[in-house]
Amino acid sequence: AFAKAYTTQAQQDFTGIAHYQSKMTLKQSEDSTQMAKLDPAMREMIEEAMKKAGEAEFTLKFNRTESLYEKVQKLAAPKKPVNGMSMTIEMSGNGDTYGTTYKDLASQTFLREDNIQGKDFLITDKIEKLDWKVTGETKMIGKYTAMKATYTFPKEEKEESEEESTSLLNMVDDKEHIVTAWFTMDIPISNGPGIYQGLPGLILELNEGEVTILCNKIEMNPEDFEIKKPKKGKKISNQDFNELQEKKQKEMQERFKNSKGGNGAIFIETRG
Repeated sequence: AFAKAYTTQAQQDFTGIAHYQSKMTLKQSEDSTQMAKLDPAMREMIEEAMKKAGEAEFTLKFNRTESLYEKVQKLAAPKKPVNGMSMTIEMSGNGDTYGTTYKDLASQTFLREDNIQGKDFLITDKIEKLDWKVTGETKMIGKYTAMKATYTFPKEEKEESEEESTSLLNMVDDKEHIVTAWFTMDIPISNGPGIYQGLPGLILELNEGEVTILCNKIEMNPEDFEIKKPKKGKKISNQDFNELQEKKQKEMQERFKNSKGGNGAIFIETRG
């Protein structure tokens, strides 16, 4: 009974809110992407829209065993048309770095809000164990000493026709998916942004493809601290969600391919 009471007390004492900012850098060389085939004005508009979509602020509320990661909502700035066209690119969750995510480290489960073409889902599943490789490299992030670790996602086998691979919806090259994390043992919780966790300290910086997420402030033991579980959306497993998302994306590609244009506005949904 004493051990249980002590554990509960320790969890209550150890709370914090980490503040993160994300940015996107388009690193692909022009000749290796479909971007090179586009009109320069269109290319510039896509790059600017993707850069803006990648800029966001997040908070990670945490105690020793639970966390809630969510985007800080801001008013959208008005879009400036280019040659009479405008573009919106939405960064959706997809489990990595953009979706509202609740994690229970004790039971190794997570809840994540996401949506497919406007329909809300609540993904409920086990936290995937990530085989991190700690490199030994260190750097300072603010006042914290951070250590580098990397994880390489298993490569998925994809079959797509030449026509599909040149679609505007597949603009970003499918390269080997390597994630780099910088974590600090000064804050000894095995947690971080989005789905990422499993290191012996809080992840302060995360590099995933073109997206970098950096912690710029940590509040320890803040007042009025509360972790609320996400509830919005239809419950679904991670695998079922991914399969449904892929199916809907193919349908969208077909519609896009067969459409004869519209009012000049383009919408691209890119998975964060």
